[in-house]
Amino acid sequence: MVDESQSDQRKELILQTMVAIAGADGRLVESETETICRLYQRLTGDEIAPVDVARALEARTTSSLHLADLLKSRRGELDMKTRESLLKAAYLVLMSDKRVAARERKKLHDYARALEIPDIHLTAILEDLSPLSE
Repeated sequence: MVDESQSDQRKELILQTMVAIAGADGRLVESETETICRLYQRLTGDEIAPVDVARALEARTTSSLHLADLLKSRRGELDMKTRESLLKAAYLVLMSDKRVAARERKKLHDYARALEIPDIHLTAILEDLSPLSE
């Protein structure tokens, strides 16, 4: 059984992952915010308002902790399905503005390494999602 604090921590990690990848190119556009809100509800069962997404990005930019370090420190608490879900959500957010900056792609690979997801596994995850991002 997952206790409430673990559930809240998982929700926060999901939001932080999506916000970090959306902000990797230095901007947050409406399509990214909409995608984050939709995916957050799908993954957590809770709704999140666009203003809360913007606040999370603002807090993320002032945080000295890099998300890759956070993911690495928490990966032992996450099962493989959750790790994959984090990467899938990040990728769908990354694709939502129809342009992928090199910085965003690098961050996605950094997150995969932090979660101990090999490149070949990440490639398979992304290939499975390709029809969803078109």
